Amino acid sequence: MLLIYGECGRRAKSSVRLYRERFPEGPHPTRQTILKVVKRLRETSCVTSRPRARRPRNIGRKVQAEDVLVYALAHPQSNTKIISENCGLSKTLDNP
Repeated sequence: MLLIYGECGRRAKSSVRLYRERFPEGPHPTRQTILKVVKRLRETSCVTSRPRARRPRNIGRKVQAEDVLVYALAHPQSNTKIISENCGLSKTLDNP
């Protein structure tokens, strides 16, 4: 989208028209969408929206070593990634 915007001499209306010609099958950005992305790029040097805040999986409780052990014994085929996901462990080392 931004490459087409540059190709069109930084004219959003022309960009919309060219985008529709090149990609007739897909959804098309509006002039406002293109201008919003350009503005965001100028202000933040990033084209994506703000990352969404996510709540940690284990809010309100500490993960107990016993929980992990019980899960691992009940599911011996599971690897450490699956065990940590199912027991609510974070990917950092801040869990005691």
